Parts: sequence; structure tokens; C-alpha cells
Amino acid sequence: MISKEKYSFLSNSFAIEGDGLSSLGKKKLYIINYTKIKKQFIQEIKNYHNHPELVSIEEFAMNYSLGYHICHNIEDFFSKESMFIEVKKFLESINFVA
Repeated sequence: MISKEKYSFLSNSFAIEGDGLSSLGKKKLYIINYTKIKKQFIQEIKNYHNHPELVSIEEFAMNYSLGYHICHNIEDFFSKESMFIEVKKFLESINFVA
């Protein structure tokens, strides 16, 4: 089965202009699979369905970015920060039904 998945290198970056991270978009050290992130965040919501106040987009984005960089042995603070911002903006742009 062929699935249509959205990746960060195929679309425009969610990086904010003018914050020093805009130039990083040209030299990304990571690739974001947005479909995978959405599925993992939905699973996170399901895991805490009795306590939805414990689910935080910022915490999820930070953990995802940190975990990705640790698993791929990338030691670049700006890359972690840029990925955190992209994942956070992506999740904030999605309407989740409670």
C-alpha cells in the first residue's frame, strides 16, 4: 500500500522569520515526517483521555525534537530549536477533536 505522507523537506518550513533561525532552513539536519508526528500525538491524546489537561503540544514537540537528535547523534542546539518550532507550529495548526 502506498501512503501519501508529508515531509518537511517537500514543503515550506514553519520556521519564524527574523528570529535567527530562518537561515537554518537552508541547512536542516533533520527531516520531519508530519504524518508520523500527527499519529504519535493522537496516540498521546488517547493515552491521556481521562486527563486531557496533561497533554501539552510544547512538551510533545520538545521531547520529539530531543529524541530525534539523540537517536541520530546530532549535537546542534539550533537544529533542536528549529525542529521544536516546526513541530509545535505544525501541531498548533491541526484541529483536534476532543
